[in-house]
Amino acid sequence: MNEYASRPNLPNYVSIKEAAQILGISDKRVYEYVDEGRLSSMWAADVIMIPLEEVKNFKRQSSGRPRKSIPSWRISARDNTQFITSIVVQMREGQQSTLLQRLEHLRQGGKHNFPGTIARFIAESENTPGQIDISLIWKSSVMPNEGERKQAIEAFQKDLADVLDWDTAQYNISKVLMHT
Repeated sequence: MNEYASRPNLPNYVSIKEAAQILGISDKRVYEYVDEGRLSSMWAADVIMIPLEEVKNFKRQSSGRPRKSIPSWRISARDNTQFITSIVVQMREGQQSTLLQRLEHLRQGGKHNFPGTIARFIAESENTPGQIDISLIWKSSVMPNEGERKQAIEAFQKDLADVLDWDTAQYNISKVLMHT
């Protein structure tokens, strides 16, 4: 049986599952937003439907509590040093929206998580148009060997080769002296 056979076809409305995909969150979280009244909904043929425009305009609140104090500087133990792999690469001309779509696709697919990283950042420079800064932060106690790291980075590069000009890439590996 077609999975959409029981789903009503209401113009400008989406199901919980579709809303979750659009928002990049779980179905469970969308149900919670509906229960909390943050997203309006209606029942149609035993299916909860949400206005598409409301989903598109939905603003998620930041998670967690606001900080009450600023974290102190720390120096890692000698056997648990942190390292940063930084890559600066130029985006190909006219590829910003494609890059954003591709990054969302990678995020939703759980791809390129770089095992052993404790933080990963992909940022677009505000000072240099089209410059992308990639930072991968590793703890030495769980950091894979150089070959595995290189292989993971090469797979990432391959998936983004049509939107990022890897010939322009500059690489740096830094040992963290102090952090928060």
